[in-house]
Amino acid sequence: MDDCFRTIYEPSGLTVTTTERPGGIRVLTLVGDIDAATVRILDEALAPGGRLVVDLTRVAFLSCAGVRSLLEANARTELAVVLGGHAVTRSLEATGADVLLTIHPGVGAALVGMGPGLGGKA
Repeated sequence: MDDCFRTIYEPSGLTVTTTERPGGIRVLTLVGDIDAATVRILDEALAPGGRLVVDLTRVAFLSCAGVRSLLEANARTELAVVLGGHAVTRSLEATGADVLLTIHPGVGAALVGMGPGLGGKA
């Protein structure tokens, strides 16, 4: 079965894989749903701060709680968000977060957009 789809019999959840990239950039790849039950996992992944690329291309659902977490992280760190699915894009657009976050079409573009600087928000 293609892992992009979940049936009613499969458990929901969220996994985060972290990859360290040159320039002190961490890429967080999220897979699953971000909702009230899983937002704590996102919060923990974002907590260390630094220079972050958050890859949401394999996220099927993004709740308002997840949007709030992204906005809070954006206020305290250098954050780039990579979008994939329509549901995630729609959540960001509906809340207006799409104009507050730095959004890229892919991880490569996000890494280029962050540049080689030491960056970070003070």
